[in-house]
Amino acid sequence: MLLVLLMSLSSCDFEEGNKEQMVNLQEVKDDPAAQLQNLNAAIENSKRDGSLYARRAVVLLQKSNLEQALQDAEEAVRLTKKEPYTLFVKAQVLRAMGKPEEALPLALTAERNSYQSASLYVLLGELYLQRKEYKQAMEYVRKAQELSPADEFAFYYKGRVQEATGDSAKALQNYKLALEQAPDFMQPQRELAALLVGKGEFYAAKPYLQSAIKKAPEDAKLWYNKGIVYQVDQKQDSAMQAFAKAVSINDTLSGAQYKLGVHQLTLGNNEEALEHLEKIYHNKKYKLNQEYLIKLATAYERTGLYTKALTTYERLLKIDPTATYANRSIARLKYKVERPIPDSAAVRLQEQIER
Repeated sequence: MLLVLLMSLSSCDFEEGNKEQMVNLQEVKDDPAAQLQNLNAAIENSKRDGSLYARRAVVLLQKSNLEQALQDAEEAVRLTKKEPYTLFVKAQVLRAMGKPEEALPLALTAERNSYQSASLYVLLGELYLQRKEYKQAMEYVRKAQELSPADEFAFYYKGRVQEATGDSAKALQNYKLALEQAPDFMQPQRELAALLVGKGEFYAAKPYLQSAIKKAPEDAKLWYNKGIVYQVDQKQDSAMQAFAKAVSINDTLSGAQYKLGVHQLTLGNNEEALEHLEKIYHNKKYKLNQEYLIKLATAYERTGLYTKALTTYERLLKIDPTATYANRSIARLKYKVERPIPDSAAVRLQEQIER
């Protein structure tokens, strides 16, 4: 089965802000350009053959021409009077366009109309995974494996469901099984690297990272984990370059933003630090994290934003009333905020900064 990588436009919460690189579930054996040329000629001679439009939609999907693929898929559905296979093709296109809520009912209708395919079941498993309906997702992945026991995509999505439900050991096993079937399959390599980094097995993660990043050099999650490995190897400059690359691809990647913020704060580049740290304030993981709040408050205070620093320490105190450091900082900041400053111009400047 040929692996085709498409960037999904839908948000994924498998790693916040990290766009999932989807896999095309339809096999295309011939050269896409030649196949497209042949299909164009065939459609010109037989414009009412819905199966030809469906086949061309698949080739266009492979080439990432999603709008044209959708037009052909819709024409295929119309001409075949909603034949199950054409519904499946349209569902794939919608999934690739980041429209999973539109893709799911079409895929389910194809299944109800007796279309059986490991690719269809994997697609359904993936769509339910996005909805965090893990039981349903696993049921469809298992159906896919019943039809195709060696399907690499089924192993991969089975691992994704297991990881999402907290069974990282089985997820690790299934990612490796996916790679046994398709050694060049990037996504299992990426997930294996992330799991191993999370477990502290950095040496084991390196070959998966190196291989995956060659195939997907614009994957933010890979650069983030590469940065973690660099830090462990005490290559701080390389680590920061990797984190910077990650946020240049996806600036909502909170882990990389935090690493960069802390680094800039250590260097005394307080405005740069604040720029990174503020971007992740609304992330629940960090909003309740005491170490993060201390770093954020420090950046505020160093840049003269005393009121914001004070508010941040007060939030920290609500989370941990025993935080004596926060109490001392609040007293210091209240003095800075409340003390009279004779220079009225300085006051106006401070008010502008606070706003």
